[in-house]
Amino acid sequence: MSLHQKHGLRLTLIIIATTLFFIANIQRVAIPGAIFDLLQNDFSADASKITLLGAIFCYVYAFTQLIVGPLVDKLGGFRVMAMGGIIFALGSIIFPHSEHLFGLYLSRALLGFGAATFYLSTIREVKKYAKDKNFSLAVSYILFAGYSGGILANAPFVALTHQVGWRNALYLIGFTTLLLAIIFIIVFVIFKPVHIEKETHFSLSTFREVLSKKENLYLYVFGATNYGLYYVLQTVIGKKFLEDFCMFNVNEAALILSIMAIISAIAGTLTAFISKCMNNKRAIIFRFFGILSFLSVLSVFILVTLDIHSKIIALIFFIPSYIGSISPILILALHMLNRYEVGATAVSIQNFSYFIMVGTLGMVSGMLMNVFEPVRRGANLVYQNESYMLVYGLFLIFSIIQVYFGFKIVDKNRS
Repeated sequence: MSLHQKHGLRLTLIIIATTLFFIANIQRVAIPGAIFDLLQNDFSADASKITLLGAIFCYVYAFTQLIVGPLVDKLGGFRVMAMGGIIFALGSIIFPHSEHLFGLYLSRALLGFGAATFYLSTIREVKKYAKDKNFSLAVSYILFAGYSGGILANAPFVALTHQVGWRNALYLIGFTTLLLAIIFIIVFVIFKPVHIEKETHFSLSTFREVLSKKENLYLYVFGATNYGLYYVLQTVIGKKFLEDFCMFNVNEAALILSIMAIISAIAGTLTAFISKCMNNKRAIIFRFFGILSFLSVLSVFILVTLDIHSKIIALIFFIPSYIGSISPILILALHMLNRYEVGATAVSIQNFSYFIMVGTLGMVSGMLMNVFEPVRRGANLVYQNESYMLVYGLFLIFSIIQVYFGFKIVDKNRS
């Protein structure tokens, strides 16, 4: 096989991997957020049972990162993705086929496990060929393509469910995923990757090395709170809150969430570009974003506490949408702090912290929403401002934590 053909196959695998990452974001964002009321009505479930769908995905995704990181360091991204793609496709088909909550929960676990292989694997393969000065931009392009799935997961997905029902819409996504996973495996077999790091071994010492650096810990706590405060709105309660408290109709709320996803997709590339123009300065961006996050959460908390049902909240939602997309410069910061041989492990811990935070905030939010009895508006249950005041009180605490750790971060390169 010629070098040109080899490069062509490698590019094909990266394109398919990015497409699967795109679909993973549709699954992650659309459920439960985009169809919260439909699932609640069809399965006669309270808010905590529906938000658990998001939490299960995030928890499994998070813990799988700790396995996938060392696997990618050892075996390379393409091998790991070949396995993850099939598991993800299986979960995609089980969800719309389920008649009971157990089937939904099982499906979300499989989806979380499979999706966890896409991001790290793709980043690892890109890292082999991108120089440090271009790496955050290269990552931002992958994230832009992947996070664009969040755009389709709201307004377009909601419109599709109105046309064909949520089960048929998810069947369509599921069988498309299966087809892509099969094509990936076929191309992978033809490509015959040779990458296996014989010097890399599975060991807790790798995790100890990463976690022993306080600079890494500052990045993990800051990144997790920043991402969690944004993503729990995007994927779990944001659309429901806009409908219940701000009194948007279902299509308007879905459109707002899609705009949030557009902003998020663009923001990663723009922030990476700004950082590069500043000679890859990162700490000042983290601090500025931390303050913005706190002010946005505080603003909504005040409006909810005063029972001011303002649609300006939709505009405030755009702030966490932008500042939640700092993964490209966070990943660069981690790669600059740690040895190349443990790079994927360092990023896997970051992703672990991200989704533990999203899962926890989503699950606790569902519990807090049930503290006060919802009222029925038509066919749907509506949660009052007292419930959302508790939720935003929790968010406010975490936004303060984010600011604190943002100011602990300093720019530092690997030693």
